[in-house]
Amino acid sequence: MKNIGRCMAMGALLLGTMGAPAFGAVAGEGDDAAELQGLLAVLEQQTEIATKTRLNADYVPGLVTVLHGEEMLALGARTVWEALRLVPGIEPSSDKIGARQILVRGLGGSFASGNMKILLNGHAMNSALSATANPVLNLPIEQVEHIEVVRGPGSAVHGEFAYAGVLNVITRKTGREVFLRAGESDVFTAGGLAQWQNEDGRSGGSLNVGGWHAGGAGVNSGRDALYNGFNAPQSALSNAPGAVDDVAEQRSVLLDLYRDALSLSLVYAEDGHGDHFGTINVLDAPDERGVDYRNRYLMAQGKGNWALSEHLGAELALGWQQYENRFDTRLLPNGFVWFNATPALTVLPGGYVTEGYYEEQRVSADLDLHWDGWARHRWLASFGVARISVGDAWQRNNVDPVTLNALAQPQRFRKEDGVPWVSAHRARRIASMTIQDEYRVSDDVTLTAGARYDDYDDFGTNMSPRLAAVWRLDRQHILKAQYAEAFRPPTFYETGFAPGLEPETSRTTELAYVFKSAATEARLTGFQSHQNNLIVATGILGYANIDEVRVRGVEGEIQQRFGPHFRVEANLTLVDTERAAGAPVAGAANRLANLVLRYEPGSTRTYALWLRHVGAREREAGDPRAALPGYETVDLAATLGGLGIKGLTLRIGVRNVFDRDVRYPAFNTLDLAGQPIRSYANDYLQPGRAGWLQFSYAL
Repeated sequence: MKNIGRCMAMGALLLGTMGAPAFGAVAGEGDDAAELQGLLAVLEQQTEIATKTRLNADYVPGLVTVLHGEEMLALGARTVWEALRLVPGIEPSSDKIGARQILVRGLGGSFASGNMKILLNGHAMNSALSATANPVLNLPIEQVEHIEVVRGPGSAVHGEFAYAGVLNVITRKTGREVFLRAGESDVFTAGGLAQWQNEDGRSGGSLNVGGWHAGGAGVNSGRDALYNGFNAPQSALSNAPGAVDDVAEQRSVLLDLYRDALSLSLVYAEDGHGDHFGTINVLDAPDERGVDYRNRYLMAQGKGNWALSEHLGAELALGWQQYENRFDTRLLPNGFVWFNATPALTVLPGGYVTEGYYEEQRVSADLDLHWDGWARHRWLASFGVARISVGDAWQRNNVDPVTLNALAQPQRFRKEDGVPWVSAHRARRIASMTIQDEYRVSDDVTLTAGARYDDYDDFGTNMSPRLAAVWRLDRQHILKAQYAEAFRPPTFYETGFAPGLEPETSRTTELAYVFKSAATEARLTGFQSHQNNLIVATGILGYANIDEVRVRGVEGEIQQRFGPHFRVEANLTLVDTERAAGAPVAGAANRLANLVLRYEPGSTRTYALWLRHVGAREREAGDPRAALPGYETVDLAATLGGLGIKGLTLRIGVRNVFDRDVRYPAFNTLDLAGQPIRSYANDYLQPGRAGWLQFSYAL
């Protein structure tokens, strides 16, 4: 408790030093009407992500952060993943192949798959393969209306994968606009939005199109695993040090149609990236730069809303979703000497190459019933059923993955051949039921109690309860308390290599204080969580459950206006994460902080400075290196409208102005024979300073 006490003290100091009374109103110097208008605008910020009922973000159970697309554009964020850096307790990261990660409240990169539920316009997008949804994280911020983030467990409402948090990306559906963005390292983004509506207003729709391509900064990799123990005599064959393959791209098309109470959403989203530092921490040849990994989603979802009576409403959603994952990469360089089973030495012509394909389909039906016929109560009853089935899954290698013998020609392998992989016959059926009651004890106190019951045909049943209280002391002061449990079932990928894995579970307690006025918003949150059976990677082809992990921390936030033109935002997160034996947990930072200064001299102009700090990150057990040091970055951005052409807006900025080293932790791993090897000694270096320019034109 000593560490959490220190965290709370530092968080209180942050709010105490920055949460001074405002020197001016939101939209007028001392004007009461303007101050009231600003306060009402704050109160209109509503969300359904925490309870499936529309509530002000500060009145919902738990902690919800809302990021607005226009404001993130003004800060220079390019994608949803980049915008998440501003959320307290959230640390966006990348693994060795460049796949997006979201580290939440001290749970780090040594954990296997995604621990956050990812929604697109309220529709679940996590794949059963890895519990991630990279194409959504890589969505251009120009396509986004706002982003809702729950920090902490959300399984009581959202079920599987809502373990450490919930992310809901709401895309733009109103307006007409085209945009074009260009940046250093051959980064180009383009897209547009079109909206239409019938004269009677009963039907209409929108088409939202976007995408980007990054040619790659080609940062220097440093020495790879061939220099650090992986058949050390062959280090001369290594392509490292050299430029990493950080080519990346994304594209998406979102079509939304509605007629009265009925709506239809069609989604195509795809992304791809190079293998960056190498699938097994061995750098590929420079002539192999290009897209090695692809993820693609196709989705159709129909929804209807009906008022069945004065007090009873119903929402029915029917969905179909297809997810594909493809990879085609080289694990070891050309001419690598392979120790096969004979034990004669074999030279692998062309290197160790592997190709794979995975496809799953998900069909689902969800029914939500809302009833408020009982005084001071608002009930939610949800029923859902989903079936996930693997359509095809295979890998093609020039090394037998079972015997480790080199092959004269690459061969295709399936789970049925005894290969550790996902079975093409794998399926999962999920049936769920949620009951929730929002009880207004008084005009100032609301209790929310609920639980979700999930029945998996492959992992049994799970109950995720939640009990929360919100006490509005007056118009400016709010207290919150919540206890919630969450779970995450093993993914298909994890169980393909370790069939005996148990689901992860967690128990979390949160206490929060919120202060709001027309010019000041402040929040202080303390949290404590116990995770059991966390799934961690134990090598290239291994996973295991580990013992209990305890997380304790504090999050402090402040937003302050000084007069009508100047605004300051800041947040600080301090986290203490350790295993039951007292060992630290590798990967995530122990401290995160943001400071944003905005100057808005007019409605069409904004100048912003974004200072971000990431603290030290611990190493894995047995890694002799010291903790990876933290870093600070400074981003500058300007939004310039009113340029003489109606509807034209120019945005310009520089990321990482002082070109600071940004590195993500490189973990040690095991080779394909199970022998320990060291990874990149200097970790995974990220691109440095880069300028960018964007034009948008509202039609």
